[in-house]
Amino acid sequence: MTGPRSATGIRMRAGGRLITGVLILLLVTLLASGPVPATPHHPHLLLAKNNHGNKDGNKGGISKDEAVARARQQNKGKVLSAENIRVDGRKVYRIKILTKDGRVKRIRIDARTGKTLSGKH
Repeated sequence: MTGPRSATGIRMRAGGRLITGVLILLLVTLLASGPVPATPHHPHLLLAKNNHGNKDGNKGGISKDEAVARARQQNKGKVLSAENIRVDGRKVYRIKILTKDGRVKRIRIDARTGKTLSGKH
């Protein structure tokens, strides 16, 4: 009875060595490939990355995230919303900010120039 057990034991050990060898080879390959750069997975960071330029094909200008950052910096408040609108055919970001004194300010920033627009629209 030692014959069949030995044969099974040998097959098991050979299979275990094969799996171990494959895992070591995989680990060595991964380590040899070098570091993998981290990519941001935060939704706002992806939006900033993908939102440059205008849908019109105009490659200049600022992203919605950049416009929000400017509006927040200029007005020192909490951003309530930000959306794309059209004013006289131009792409404009309309940003609503809750100021520290409790007022809601509506800021409009031209997407192409990055300038804050005045007037009501």
